[in-house]
Amino acid sequence: MAALTSTLVDICSAGAGRVWLEHCLALPKWAQMAQYRTRYAALQSTLDEVNRRLEEAQDCQLCVLTPDAIRSLQTRWPDRIDALGSLGQAETGWVSLAGDGQSYDVFTVQALRQTLMSLDVLLVPDLQQSSGGRHLQRVLDQLAVPAADMPAVQSYAGGAQAVTALSAHAGQRVMACAQSTEVQAASHAHYLGPFPAPHGLLTEYAVAAVRPHPDQHDPEAQMAWTVACDLARYLCSPSQQARRLALGFAAVS
Repeated sequence: MAALTSTLVDICSAGAGRVWLEHCLALPKWAQMAQYRTRYAALQSTLDEVNRRLEEAQDCQLCVLTPDAIRSLQTRWPDRIDALGSLGQAETGWVSLAGDGQSYDVFTVQALRQTLMSLDVLLVPDLQQSSGGRHLQRVLDQLAVPAADMPAVQSYAGGAQAVTALSAHAGQRVMACAQSTEVQAASHAHYLGPFPAPHGLLTEYAVAAVRPHPDQHDPEAQMAWTVACDLARYLCSPSQQARRLALGFAAVS
C-alpha cells in the first residue's frame, strides 16, 4: 500500500533485523505513515554507514545494531542517538537445504568437526564484518580442521546471502552459517541448530532513532524523526514479542 505522505524515513539495519523490519513496514499502519528507504548489511558495515551519514550530514533516522554498537554511536554523537529498545537475541547456527535428505550432525563439537570435514562447500557470512562471521572464524580456529580437510569456503556479505546461495549447491554436501532470523524467509532452507556448547552465540539487537541535526529545522525532517521513534517503539514493543519470537528473536534473559 502506497504511503499517503512524502515523509521519507531512512533505515540502516544489520541483516538480522531484516525479516522483522520488512514485516512491520508492510503493515498498513506503517505503510501509510511514510515512505521507507532501507539498507541491510553486516553489523560492522552498518555501524560504519551510520557514522558516515552523521559525519556527512546525510539522512538516517533509524538503525538496528547491537547494544554495544549503539552505545558507541551515543558516545560519539551524544545528542543525536536515542536508544529505544531491544528486539531480542538472534542465535547463530547452521543451515542446510530443505529436503536435502543427508545427515548433518552439529550438536557436539566433535560431530561438528566431522561434519565440516565431510562437506563439499561451506557458505559463510563475512568473517570480518559480520558478528556471526567473526564468531565462526574463532570457532574454526579452535576446531583446527586441517586445511586439506576443509571444504571449499564461499564468503558472502551476510548470513542471509549465504542462505540464499544454498540453492546453487543442490546435490552437494553443503551447509551455511547464519543467524536464526536470517533463515525465516528462505523456504528452501532448513535450520539445523545452533553452534554446540561451549561455542553458542546469541546476539542481541536493539533499535535507535537518530535525531535531526540541531541546525536542521525542516518540518519534514522532524516528521521523519517522529515516525522513526514511533516505529522503533513498535518494533521493540512487548506486545509484539510473540511475533518476534516466531521470526527467530529470543527474549533477552
